[in-house]
Amino acid sequence: MQKDIPVVSIIGKQNVGKTTLIGLVIPKLKRKGYRVGTIKYNVPSFEIDYEGKDTYKHYQAGADVVSISSPKKMAIIRSVDKTPSIKDIIKDNYRDIDIVLVEGYKNWRYPYIEIHNDQQKKLVNRGYKNHLKVISNRKARFPVPIFSKGALNNVIKFIESKMK
Repeated sequence: MQKDIPVVSIIGKQNVGKTTLIGLVIPKLKRKGYRVGTIKYNVPSFEIDYEGKDTYKHYQAGADVVSISSPKKMAIIRSVDKTPSIKDIIKDNYRDIDIVLVEGYKNWRYPYIEIHNDQQKKLVNRGYKNHLKVISNRKARFPVPIFSKGALNNVIKFIESKMK
């Protein structure tokens, strides 16, 4: 039986550095030998396929699943009736991955790193069992562990602790 692949969410308001943090963490995890996957949640929708492209024509013709592949990457476009769960996305697409970093999906109960910027006054303690880490540029007292955005080694340690 396959064990669950660990998931860590990176959450925070728009433009606080979620994508930047993920872009800094991935190479560090890769250098340690981990296979890393990411999932980005986008509200309300997204487009990776555009009018005039063959895959777009296939989808518009009624295909339920369309894929495009090359020697180095592949993309699958599938129609869905409802937002799939992270667990289902991982089960169907991430079998060979050691850790999945999720950007967004703040209402899912996975371990998470919540990013706040210096202008945000109030930090929310969601009280989840698998507690959160907060990244902040300022020194303050909060009921959760805090470290600076530059302290990537602490971020990596937190992520690795969820992989055990």
